Amino acid sequence: MKTSKRRPWLALAAISAVSMTSCTSEPASPPENRLCKIPAGSVEEQLLHAVIRTKTFRTDSHQPRDQRFVERMEENLRNIADPAATYAVMGCSYVPNGQEGIGRATIEFEWEPLGDANKEALEKDTREYRLNGATGRSNDVTTSLYVQCLMPGELKAPSKKVLLHTDAAFTVNLGPIHDHHTQDQQMEFVYRMARRATEALGCQNKPLEKEPVVKPSFAKR
Repeated sequence: MKTSKRRPWLALAAISAVSMTSCTSEPASPPENRLCKIPAGSVEEQLLHAVIRTKTFRTDSHQPRDQRFVERMEENLRNIADPAATYAVMGCSYVPNGQEGIGRATIEFEWEPLGDANKEALEKDTREYRLNGATGRSNDVTTSLYVQCLMPGELKAPSKKVLLHTDAAFTVNLGPIHDHHTQDQQMEFVYRMARRATEALGCQNKPLEKEPVVKPSFAKR
């Protein structure tokens, strides 16, 4: 009776196959510090060029890393019963190259009570939007979006009582522009940036997963 000899290369091949299977079965992790990064050629870049009216811009150097952003937002949610202990978290800031003064696009995030999306009266020349369950408003200078974000673990219960509010200011657009097409572009840009925030936070309901169809449901003139 012959004794079979183990072939080392076969054993290595088997180990490699197992390793490859293990690697491919792991879910892809979201890239770190994705919240404010605007990749070249992306839809976000094209929209940002349009809404700040420039072909080149720089990202403000004081952007929070994704992990720090999440920590601040989670801290705010734990303190939601005490408004004095919560604050708006600065997200992203973009400055047109060569721009002097305050002209820029800035985005902040905070938690707001459920009724706040419809509480504030529409200002003149403001458009209102319904986007995949989110409520948005946009005028020539400011754009905001409210959406439910169900957080995991201990924060799930308090997250049911609030909305994630993304608030953007486009101070390069100060003045009587009344460019309603730009308002739509601002709204789409804010939607896509808010989607990044929901992904970083790990919103279990994935509220902004669908692509936006940006059409105003109401406009006050």
